[in-house]
Amino acid sequence: MNMNAMQIFETFFIAVVVAYTLTPFMRKIAGALGYLDHPKDNKVHAHPIPLLGGVAIFFAFLIAMLTKIDLISLGHVRAILCGTLILLVIGLIDDRMGMMPNIKLLGQFLAAMVVIKAGLRVEFVGNYYLSVAFTYLWIIGITNSFNLLDNMNGLSAGIAVIAAAFFGIISYQSGQYAVSALSWAVAGGCLGFLRYNFPKASIFMGDNGSLIVGYVLSTIGILGSWKTTAWSNSLLIPLLILGYPIFDTALVSVMRVLEGRSIFEGGKDHSSHRLALLGLRRYRTVLIIYAISIGLGLAAFALTQVSLPAGMAVAACAFIAMLVLGVRLALVDTKQYGHRKR
Repeated sequence: MNMNAMQIFETFFIAVVVAYTLTPFMRKIAGALGYLDHPKDNKVHAHPIPLLGGVAIFFAFLIAMLTKIDLISLGHVRAILCGTLILLVIGLIDDRMGMMPNIKLLGQFLAAMVVIKAGLRVEFVGNYYLSVAFTYLWIIGITNSFNLLDNMNGLSAGIAVIAAAFFGIISYQSGQYAVSALSWAVAGGCLGFLRYNFPKASIFMGDNGSLIVGYVLSTIGILGSWKTTAWSNSLLIPLLILGYPIFDTALVSVMRVLEGRSIFEGGKDHSSHRLALLGLRRYRTVLIIYAISIGLGLAAFALTQVSLPAGMAVAACAFIAMLVLGVRLALVDTKQYGHRKR
């Protein structure tokens, strides 16, 4: 599909405007329907906060896509939209009534199945069945990572904007205009919503938002052909762009296993909470994580510009930096926060 830079910018701009306009309306609807996050279990906010920000992001993404009818005609794009709708419903039910983790996981499995049945799967694995298995693992893993990352005002939405923007830049540079348009639509929707979610937030995206954002970004990571000067299809590009959500999920999972707790148990033990315990204000914690995510995105972009040795050096530096950060944060005592069930 041929699209110029202006058409892709229009997709981004439409998504920003729709999310920015619709979010205050969803804030009112959330109050009327009882979609509220009540202050309890060591939560920071003192008053109930609406939870329907994800609906605004979804419609911003959808309307931006509908402006490009040729884009909607692509099978993979239609499948992604169908999977997104499944997770929107799952998230809305969870935000209103709660949901067992295994039921939520089943919904994520169904959403992944939709795109896999449409032919979307990782290409670096030669064996078909291993490729399908890895695709399920990737989609469900990234979807959950954004769900877990939604633990501080502005964090999950801001990281989504950064990740989507880098996906959009790199895919456009390589002539993958449909992938770029999808990426910028996500970035625009999350950016328009972020105006109301950055500290102090007047609305949360809720599970209905974090699930769909993680899902769409995970499918973009598979849909794109992330070529570098050294590799024809490099997994390192999406791994770096989505590096911080992956890092946070890995850190929390490892620490909970070492402490003998379930990885599905909620708590104030995420990387953001650990950074805040080092003495940072919450908004500064969020900005620092933004900076780390931008650094990882720049590393991914650098891989598309340099030779194999230089690319390996960039990837190694990024990996070592995140490993050092992980070790430092693992040493932070989070007991003063306490833990709560999700």
